[in-house]
Amino acid sequence: MITVFTPTYNREYTLKRLYKSLKNQTIKNFEWIIVDDGSNDDTENLIKEFIKEDEIPIIYKKVKNGGKMRAINIGVSLANKELFFIVDSDDYLDERAMETIEEESVTLPVDYAGVVFRKVEVFDNGKIVRERESFGEDQIDSTPINIFYNKKILGDKAEVVKTAIMREYPFPEIEGEKFVPEGYIWNQIGENYMFRYIDKGIYYYQYLDDGYTKRFSEIIKLNPKGLKLYYGYMLKKNIPLKNKIKFMIRYFQSLYYCWKKEGKTK
Repeated sequence: MITVFTPTYNREYTLKRLYKSLKNQTIKNFEWIIVDDGSNDDTENLIKEFIKEDEIPIIYKKVKNGGKMRAINIGVSLANKELFFIVDSDDYLDERAMETIEEESVTLPVDYAGVVFRKVEVFDNGKIVRERESFGEDQIDSTPINIFYNKKILGDKAEVVKTAIMREYPFPEIEGEKFVPEGYIWNQIGENYMFRYIDKGIYYYQYLDDGYTKRFSEIIKLNPKGLKLYYGYMLKKNIPLKNKIKFMIRYFQSLYYCWKKEGKTK
């Protein structure tokens, strides 16, 4: 029923934790697809060991480094299950995650895009730092923009999306760049489909020093076209003025870096 998809780059040191959480799932209604985005550590041999154990179905594909967005598109093309669930290589799941997703998906209206859960931040020892803001209700039928800007339920969430719909909305692949915010796709899907938000935390995460969140200033310099695409899109949305101002500033930042990048290539 579920494709758990993990894009990874030099995360041999965190993948064992994710693998353990998948092996411990209360039901085994899933496959695990890993797209190795050109790792030069021992990731490949580690995954081969996982496959050899034959505990869960694993599909592994190593590709030239092209960034998370290209890896997601490849993962979607390989997926064999109805639902697509991105779980980053430095994160892991509650042991009832697959069971919870299945339970909540059974009653999902056929024209909905998928179900969305809370994330839970943890320390290295697994103790909870904090959970993402409660949704306030056990279940909300909404869209990503409405949830964030009107309901004020902020931060990253754990989206489980129908694979067929993911195929309708591939991530842009921009030459010379490797990043476009995931919100660009979730918000586009939300223009045509509803999501069901479930107030349960099934996804555990940590902010690492080499993660996207802590490297934003570097990311906007290296991927200005992808960021300009996202901020330009968001400026057209009906969102609060303070957010539009923030996006306007970042839009012009990305324009500046586009100009600098083009100047260097001439």
